[in-house]
Amino acid sequence: QITERIIVLFVVINSQEEVQGKYVVCVLFFLWNLLDVVRYTYNMLARMGIYYLPLTWLNFSLCILLYPLSVLAKAFAICVSLPYFESFGTYSIKLPFPFAFSIYFPYVLKMYLLVLFIGMCFIIQNLFSERKAHLGTGDIKKKRS
Repeated sequence: QITERIIVLFVVINSQEEVQGKYVVCVLFFLWNLLDVVRYTYNMLARMGIYYLPLTWLNFSLCILLYPLSVLAKAFAICVSLPYFESFGTYSIKLPFPFAFSIYFPYVLKMYLLVLFIGMCFIIQNLFSERKAHLGTGDIKKKRS
């Protein structure tokens, strides 16, 4: 997660001034901060042995809703930055004669988008299994009998 944020923040957003003023950057920071406030508050209280049920539910439920939204915001930020990387040639490298190949950075970003969405599927599955482990199935009929 930290590597993911470093790539998006420093490589995609910080390197292109035109992208920094876009609304998607504000939305992305808002989603990241909202997720972190809930998660770190829950983890801090859990380390101290305090389990507040509404915060536990919020931690394991809100992440399932907001994580895909943050991935979509990251993907949109990358898509918005692609034309600037293509026109300016930022981070694109052409190696000298013995190697004779080049690295076109927009292609690297497009491959990263694919990995981002595949990784999102695995992380959401993990979030669902954590939610089930901590909160149970949520089946009221089973709990009553």
